[in-house]
Amino acid sequence: MRISTSQFYAASLTGILNQQNTLNTLSQQLSTGSTLVNPSDQPVAAAQNVSLTGQINRLANYTQNGQNAQNALQLESATLQSVTTLVSQARQLAVQMNNGTVNSQDLQNAATTMQGYLQQLAQYANTQDGQGNYLFAGSKSATQPFTLQADGTVLYQGDGGQNQLALGPSLNTPISDPGNALFMNARAGNGTFVVGASGSNTGGATAGPGTVNNTALAQQTLLVDGTQYQITFSGSGNSMSYAVSSGTGGTFSSSPMASGAFTPGMSIGLPPGATPAITVPIVGIPAAGDSFTVSASGPQSLFQTFQALAQAFSASAQTSGSNALRAQSTSNALASLDQNQTNLLSAQASIGSRLQQVQAVQTQNASLTLQLQTQQTQLTSINYPQVITDYQASLTALQAAQKAFTQVQGLSLFQYL
Repeated sequence: MRISTSQFYAASLTGILNQQNTLNTLSQQLSTGSTLVNPSDQPVAAAQNVSLTGQINRLANYTQNGQNAQNALQLESATLQSVTTLVSQARQLAVQMNNGTVNSQDLQNAATTMQGYLQQLAQYANTQDGQGNYLFAGSKSATQPFTLQADGTVLYQGDGGQNQLALGPSLNTPISDPGNALFMNARAGNGTFVVGASGSNTGGATAGPGTVNNTALAQQTLLVDGTQYQITFSGSGNSMSYAVSSGTGGTFSSSPMASGAFTPGMSIGLPPGATPAITVPIVGIPAAGDSFTVSASGPQSLFQTFQALAQAFSASAQTSGSNALRAQSTSNALASLDQNQTNLLSAQASIGSRLQQVQAVQTQNASLTLQLQTQQTQLTSINYPQVITDYQASLTALQAAQKAFTQVQGLSLFQYL
């Protein structure tokens, strides 16, 4: 079979080009460390690599979300810890002022301090993160949640939502808590009922926060039925007596449902009977005509409680009646502070639980990422000794082919004529 000169050149050139292509592929593998230089050479492995890359990238996004969630929850926890400390300071001040030895100047100083605490509380409630988002505005994180009015009242302009971040394909975690739940919705008094003194009281008696003996009955009577009780006093000296009336909406029956002799320090059971749902202790000696009202606890913001203490300390009169009214207001505020503190501690416990969840998921995501990266490495990484050997062999073959082509290319019959 005759081989034409053109066929010889074409075959030789094709062989050289194939060797160059192989050498180029091996060179790229050495430079990248990957076997998938040309996906078409290994379509199955290339598809697996694309899938692994997608999974790793998604885990990277979840990991970043986890870090953002951890930062947000840590900032919220630190802020609420500062609020808890402020509440403790307010409570200590209230306890100090709730005695008969303080003078008018002490009370005025305490009122000024409470106003400062109120301003500080508003600052904590309007805390922003590094991006300028408000922590306690619910889902309206661009809106300042709390506005302190000139009269000391506070308006909440956020909502009840929670911002969330995805930690996994089907796992979202809240990274914030709405400010109304944290600062606005704790119940006044002991959480079940609150005792109020009539503003016209002139005696030295105060009513304690009281005790709940039967929670279900107390809630049914006070909260569901809306029943209120009024305790009034009559007589004088050692011949004081009390009477209990019931009613709703601040209107009480003119016919007492129970009455009896009063002894300072006694506790009065409500509703009267052998098994009262609640009991209210009366400390001190009331004056004839003094009264106390018992009703279901309603929501009272932490700002209102701070403001109530500031107002109580501002009443600096030193008469027996005014001292008792201030003591009653302070006692009620102390009970409300306890409810707020319980609410804040519960929120911090929830935040701590979420932080633990985030950290656990972060650990799991890191482990899964490492597994996927290991699989990807095993799928795509080259065997350097083998590739280097193949590269050297291919380079030698290419050089030999080029030299042989050059030598054969120079052969001609004209050289022998």
